[in-house]
Amino acid sequence: MELKLKKTIKEHTKSVWSLSIKKNEITGQPLLLASGSSDKQVKIHSLTSENFNLYETLDSTVHKKTISSVSWRPKTLNNQLILAASSFDTTTSIWGKEEEETDFELLALIEGHENEVKSCQWSHNGRYLATCSRDKSVWIWEADEFSEEFECVAVLQEHDQDIKNVSWHPEQLMLATSSYDDTVKIYIPYDDDWECVANLEGHKGTVWCSSFEGSDESSSTRLVTCSDDSTLLVWEMIKENVDEEEGQLWEIQAQLPDHGHSRQVYNCSWNVKNGLIASVGADGRLVIYKETGGRDSGEWSIVAEQNDAHSVYEINCVIWVDEKTLATGGDDGLIKIWSLN
Repeated sequence: MELKLKKTIKEHTKSVWSLSIKKNEITGQPLLLASGSSDKQVKIHSLTSENFNLYETLDSTVHKKTISSVSWRPKTLNNQLILAASSFDTTTSIWGKEEEETDFELLALIEGHENEVKSCQWSHNGRYLATCSRDKSVWIWEADEFSEEFECVAVLQEHDQDIKNVSWHPEQLMLATSSYDDTVKIYIPYDDDWECVANLEGHKGTVWCSSFEGSDESSSTRLVTCSDDSTLLVWEMIKENVDEEEGQLWEIQAQLPDHGHSRQVYNCSWNVKNGLIASVGADGRLVIYKETGGRDSGEWSIVAEQNDAHSVYEINCVIWVDEKTLATGGDDGLIKIWSLN
């Protein structure tokens, strides 16, 4: 396989920290790409044309500090466009746009965290929004159908340090959180509450991000994690038990080839369609991995890689646009669109 640069988008003036794809709920076609940056801007680009034209810039006066994370809400009322954006100013903004309207409007500003909000993400059914913070807590918010009212249904405080990332399973209510305490924790709803059912210990440094594999009813649940220790680990849930006292049992199934990265791995993304994993990090490399043995073999290989993908700059985020296209964001303020041939 070969990576080819399709487009370089120059809209942000500082580091790009987060990317999110809005897809057509019926066809799955990618429609819009949202990005958040240290320049306090949220930019939205069209994915329906080869030029990736700027679709809209959200009101930059709402947040006072870095936009750390952006996330599109799925399954919205009347297919309304709803975007969440979290910030180092301790708040998360909710933006909405009706089809006939010309601009996104601020629908809500969520407050509660005592420190920088590092990540936000909507659940697969669009009902819940998870946020995490430097204050060592994860908040789960239940949203009304209009995305205007948010009720905090859980405050999770299982981590000992700063929480970097929240990641929902693509097809079930299961949340993974990554932290400076070198662990990943798994939460599920249980008896009208949310319980920590697993503590994943295996990395020897900050865990920056995690990404779930797409669901297959005949297969077990798996998760890939990336860390300050320059490694990526694939975890498999080998025992599921909703009993609060027993929880779930997860084991490391594989470590992805360790020559993929030489420094911190900041972000990883598991393609829910073709099973490929993409990773980026401080060494400026974009790496694509493929499972080469059977599902239980633990054998993975690097099938494509790009050195200096953002020149001399670190790469903070990567996301699959579709099965053959990726987007990356870096400290150079650029968004790059890559095709995988």
